[in-house]
Amino acid sequence: MDRNDAPAKPRGEAEGTVSASDDRRLRRALGTPSLAMLTFSSVIGSGWLLSPYTVAKAAGPAAMLTWVIGGFATLLVCLVFIDLAFRNPLSGGNVRWPRMSGGPLVGTAVSWAVLLQAVFAGPSESTAVAHYMGTWWPVLLTGDTLSWAGRAFAAALLVVFCSASFFGVVFITRINNVVTSVKLIIPAATVILLLASGFDTANYTAGGGFAPYGISAALSAVVGGGVVYAFTGINGAAVMSGEARDPRRSVPRATLIVLAGSLLLYLGLQAAMLFTPPTGLLGSGWHGLNMSSPLAQLAGLLGMGWLATVLMADAVFSPSGSMLMGTSIKARYTYGAAQIGLLPRLFTRVSSRWGVPWTALLLNVVVGVVVILSFGSWESIASALSFFYGLSYAAVSVAATVLSRSDGGAGGWLGRWTVPVGAASFVLSGLILYWSGWSKVRIALPLLLIGVVIFLVRRHTMAGREPIPALLGGWLLGWMVVLGALSLLGSFGGLRIVPAPYDTLLAGVASAWAWVLAHRSGIAYRHKLDTTETAQPRGVPA
Repeated sequence: MDRNDAPAKPRGEAEGTVSASDDRRLRRALGTPSLAMLTFSSVIGSGWLLSPYTVAKAAGPAAMLTWVIGGFATLLVCLVFIDLAFRNPLSGGNVRWPRMSGGPLVGTAVSWAVLLQAVFAGPSESTAVAHYMGTWWPVLLTGDTLSWAGRAFAAALLVVFCSASFFGVVFITRINNVVTSVKLIIPAATVILLLASGFDTANYTAGGGFAPYGISAALSAVVGGGVVYAFTGINGAAVMSGEARDPRRSVPRATLIVLAGSLLLYLGLQAAMLFTPPTGLLGSGWHGLNMSSPLAQLAGLLGMGWLATVLMADAVFSPSGSMLMGTSIKARYTYGAAQIGLLPRLFTRVSSRWGVPWTALLLNVVVGVVVILSFGSWESIASALSFFYGLSYAAVSVAATVLSRSDGGAGGWLGRWTVPVGAASFVLSGLILYWSGWSKVRIALPLLLIGVVIFLVRRHTMAGREPIPALLGGWLLGWMVVLGALSLLGSFGGLRIVPAPYDTLLAGVASAWAWVLAHRSGIAYRHKLDTTETAQPRGVPA
């Protein structure tokens, strides 16, 4: 057998039975500092440059509430990921944990959503770099979108950075430690300098008060403004836990350090975006703000031309650093999808020399280039990504509660708090999905159904070899249908037949009930799996 090939599984395991032994070819070389720095690098990318502006424009001063909600939701998600990595350290666990706890239908649908994240994440960063490069090289832009020359440039960037990932996680983390240090210093200094130079509370009233467009605008901005996207990669340490030396210690420390630091940074940047623009710019309200390079333009307006130059340079540097680590981490998403059977086993191959899932990385590059050529703006890619992040967070949340209960509550980082934290994370993830608005829901749901079709096709090809009932895990489809109907009828870009705040209340109740069904379904699946394995003679595929 080729050393780069994954060992063949028995027929009964071909549908995606998850085991930590699958990761034995990956190198366990990462400690807390490396995990923290790679996670920081994934989080602090293009989001810090653009999200505070898009949220301020959408919600006004209520943008601070948007970040608090987004930060609290992210905290719950972080706790869930920590608990799962503590219990079952796996590379690509955000794909594999839902399969372990929910069965083939849930595993396939969620894996499809996560796979979409994997192939969209690199393009989002490379388009951000190309967009800012357009300041010096106008041929890259056509209005607010990338020209064909800009898209070709962004695609070339993606190929270059993915090529670096082929040299292994140790090589990448050494470079990343230096890159991330610079990426943290510049935004932190930007907050201090902008607030010290131009803080003006008159902007609060000039723009129409705390919530000039209503609280619903602040809630919609959690997804639509890029807040969820800004925390993209916060699960990096957990997703790489299969390559950590001591995941039970390093993953919790690294994840919580990054969450606290990034939330503090984003709140500071948002305050700067709200209170440092000259009041005259708000004559048409916050919706009237029009900045292509917001933080750099603010620095220029406040007389700090040198800072504007630094920010324009960092606008290229920061997303480039995120792309460097993001391509490595997202390759683990694709690797995990192949491990559970969504993709052919070809994409579980690991380089014997560098210890990287090279075929998964190559697939992400090819599909990413297609995405870049199809989309022309950072915002369109970020919005598409955010919905699927919310869905995968919900699935991981229920995975934590199911695995905790099936293990009798033992072995987890949260202990007896796993179930309530997981349930709360699930409900809040559901609300974030609903707040994303009908314009995004109506696009995301059909894309999600492609994953269901893939499951049905694969189910048919397995014909009699899959002992788990086909509809076990059907709660996911029911929940998506209910949220989709509420989104159509509600106040977040829908028909407003169900007014606020009753639509949000209904979405919360629906999500709470969906968690109950999901939890019960997961327990039933684990029981069915245990029964099947117990009844099956040794050496005979289940």
